Amino acid sequence: MTATPPSRDATLTTRAVRGTAVAFVSQAAKFALHFGIAVAMARLVSPEDFGLFGIAFAVTGFLEFAKTGGVVVPVLQSESLTTEQLDTLFWFNVGLGLLVTLAGLAAAPVVGHVFSDPRLVPITRVLALGFLAGGLSTQHYALLRRRMRFTALAICEVTAFVIAGLVAIWAAARGSGYWALVYFQLVREVVQSVLVIAITGWIPGWPSRGAAVGPLLRFGGVMMAFDLLGYINFKVDNLIVGYSLGPTALGFYDKAYQFLLLPVNQINAPLSSVALSTLSRLQSDIDRFRRHLHGVLLLSTGLGMPLTAFLFATADGVIAQLLGAQWLPSAPIFRALAPAAFVMTITASVGWISLPLGRARRQLRWAILTTLITIAAFVIGVRWGVVGVAIAISATRVALLIPTMRFTCADTGLEWMDLMRTAARPAFASIVAAGSTMLLDALSPLSRWSLARSVLVFAAAYALCWIITPGGRALVREKLRLTTRLYADG
Repeated sequence: MTATPPSRDATLTTRAVRGTAVAFVSQAAKFALHFGIAVAMARLVSPEDFGLFGIAFAVTGFLEFAKTGGVVVPVLQSESLTTEQLDTLFWFNVGLGLLVTLAGLAAAPVVGHVFSDPRLVPITRVLALGFLAGGLSTQHYALLRRRMRFTALAICEVTAFVIAGLVAIWAAARGSGYWALVYFQLVREVVQSVLVIAITGWIPGWPSRGAAVGPLLRFGGVMMAFDLLGYINFKVDNLIVGYSLGPTALGFYDKAYQFLLLPVNQINAPLSSVALSTLSRLQSDIDRFRRHLHGVLLLSTGLGMPLTAFLFATADGVIAQLLGAQWLPSAPIFRALAPAAFVMTITASVGWISLPLGRARRQLRWAILTTLITIAAFVIGVRWGVVGVAIAISATRVALLIPTMRFTCADTGLEWMDLMRTAARPAFASIVAAGSTMLLDALSPLSRWSLARSVLVFAAAYALCWIITPGGRALVREKLRLTTRLYADG
């Protein structure tokens, strides 16, 4: 008897499930590595050195988006691509990488002058060199994602993390200060680029004038503007703090920001990678698009919200025991930023909706408006120091949540209220668990085991909230069945 081959839909679903699992495993490995490196570097590098690196990295980050020309998402979103188009886009990225590197080298003296610190000049120049490697590997990276080769990407990313982390810790232990942070960034970029190029196995040909890459580049230009505005939303605060309050204040602020957002980013990054690849193939079937979107959003909020809430509840203990007493000034900043991280687990879905459905130009207008509002809030908040900036970013993220979701879902066949309902269960459970943990810590004296106790209390309260709420147990069983199918199919 001949076995019936799996349908195209079933194959796509299986690849999406496997891709999500692989991405999460790799991201969990990267999270453990990043977490360990962050803890080690926090004990070896001073807040001032972190602040100096933060300024240079924020400046060069603006150039990072120009390096790709925004062509990664068009490559993912396009239903068909010719060899000539891929070849031409590769050389376009190489040229952009070279131009961006030269721009970074030229901008270095300006950065040192504006922030009145000559140490920023060589830091900015060395960071700019990473753009060369990135320009060579952008197209290969996009191809791996288009082909949904998430295991290969995971190998490249984790290997680069390990090598860069070892180099950075070795340099920091030898007293290199901010240079250890620079080495980590540069080595990771170079190693990951080399591995991606090698694993892809694609050798580009020469560019072709008749490749018809105009539509892709125009879409890429919109994506580059979109990403740049997103970056401004997340990094202009570093420049404002560094300029107004100095590198030491920025060191405390940036460490709180990174340490709080690290778990959220480690969750959203693999989800976004898989979601964009899968949802782009479901753009013509809104019902399946909706179901997959809600599943991805539940993962984002179900994992990201409790992590954020736990860190909010235990900020002092986490910072003191993991980073060291020198970083305790980051604790109030840490808590002030938590609401922003909390709602980011929901707003991550904005890109998952607008990009696969080809609504990037429309979303760009909203991004411009929210960016202007955010910058204004930062300028106002900096009058009250770093905590004021942290409160400003959380206030704007929370205030803009519903307007952003309504604008994104309009005329798509998706309901923003349905997405909010999906996020409601993990939000409720996270808030209750955080409150329970803080109440217990307030009623009982602190001990060396208080952090471990907090983990157990929070996890128990979070799980209980899921179980006792209507439909909670059925939802948990559904996710367990999905995991079982993953291993059965594998």
